[in-house]
Amino acid sequence: MVRRKWQVCAAGLAVLVFAWLLIVSPGPAMGQPGPRERIRERCQAVLPQAQAEPVLMKYRDRLTTAREAMVKEERALRALLVADNSTRAAVDAQIIKTETARSVLTRARLDMLWELRSVIPATNRETAFRCAELLLLRRR
Repeated sequence: MVRRKWQVCAAGLAVLVFAWLLIVSPGPAMGQPGPRERIRERCQAVLPQAQAEPVLMKYRDRLTTAREAMVKEERALRALLVADNSTRAAVDAQIIKTETARSVLTRARLDMLWELRSVIPATNRETAFRCAELLLLRRR
């Protein structure tokens, strides 16, 4: 019994020490780039800002509006699913609205990526597309 208590105390102490180390440990060493800086450097290398920025600006409002509409419809669907007095017809109608909102967002995203194709070299497109989407998400 005493041995079991000792094991539990030792395990608890180990967890506390590891938690403390996670909290107080510094991030990347001084002068070394962290994950965000590495992503930013990689994006700047493959995404020509001067050509891509007008495309991103053109689609930013459309993407933001479509994303907000999709979130609104998904929340409405979730509310119907949780509510006691919902009918199957109301849920089905909301499912259609949610799918439509998702399709609008997907269409806006793909329109932007299609236009970006004209300013990004074929060898860098996959990485550049990810970078463009990260830029849009960060600026919301």
